[in-house]
Amino acid sequence: MYQASTLVNFFVVLAAVPLLATASPVQLPRSFDNLPSGTHALAFDSETGRVSAYTHNGAFLAHVNQTVAASKRADGTCSNLGPNDLTGLAGWNLVAAQAAANWGNGKYNLATNINNEADYPALACVSDDTAMVTVKGNPSCVTSTQTSSGTLVGTSGSVTLSALEGTSSTTTITTTKTSDWSLGVSVAATIGIPDIVDTTTTVSTSISITNSLSNAVTTASNNQQTQTITMNAADGATCSLTFTSKSCTGSGTGSIVMVARGVGMVRIREKGESLVNGHYYWALNIEAYIPDASQRSSSIDFTAAVSAINDSQYKGTCT
Repeated sequence: MYQASTLVNFFVVLAAVPLLATASPVQLPRSFDNLPSGTHALAFDSETGRVSAYTHNGAFLAHVNQTVAASKRADGTCSNLGPNDLTGLAGWNLVAAQAAANWGNGKYNLATNINNEADYPALACVSDDTAMVTVKGNPSCVTSTQTSSGTLVGTSGSVTLSALEGTSSTTTITTTKTSDWSLGVSVAATIGIPDIVDTTTTVSTSISITNSLSNAVTTASNNQQTQTITMNAADGATCSLTFTSKSCTGSGTGSIVMVARGVGMVRIREKGESLVNGHYYWALNIEAYIPDASQRSSSIDFTAAVSAINDSQYKGTCT
């Protein structure tokens, strides 16, 4: 649930018949401060500009004041939702039922992101949870012994050799199932990739993935660190490092979860009557009425092809 000061920064606008297209019938307020505790719904009087706060069951709490500040969606992690997206939510019936219980069972139509108003979007946002890759089966690995190029020892009788120790990996993410929303839209997500060489660790990396079937994106991760080894030897000797190199490949699956967020504004028309309360827009917090995020979520499923190389166990020799 949003904090009180930002409860209505995200608007999903529902209006009376006929269905709204691109023009907003009113100038919506920007945001609000000091909402009373327990505010789950707001009523906006488009004639007076006054906003009233109500409880979950429709009981009046107080009138509230507007401010000019407005929250923005996080760049790249969210995309706009359309009217059909909202009515397609598994838990949308909970919002509709509460609106009917509080203010009548009249007809209403749905519009979202009117005039592309950035301060009041209806959004699907990537979950804050890392999308973990689950590796299928055991990775295929090959271990070999490698030798670095030789370095001549100078007159000082010593030489310092440098080596990269640790794991580097490359992962290709391919979409196998699109989200119900935002087809073709690219979103930013954090992917958790198991280290297939050392399965006790996980690497987190940020990617931008397009919500389209078979879309593929490759990301690289490098957890190698430079190690130095100083060796003493006679002038003119050649020193080198031998080390173990382990190469592994594996595949897995994962899901990026998109979650619907925002506030729904309902304007209801009773049969044979004018709009309920004349000119009120009832704003309902979607997260308050659909607390189970799984009922307002959809996922982008993907496969992951991972390849990794680990270099370790360095030992110096001079000849």
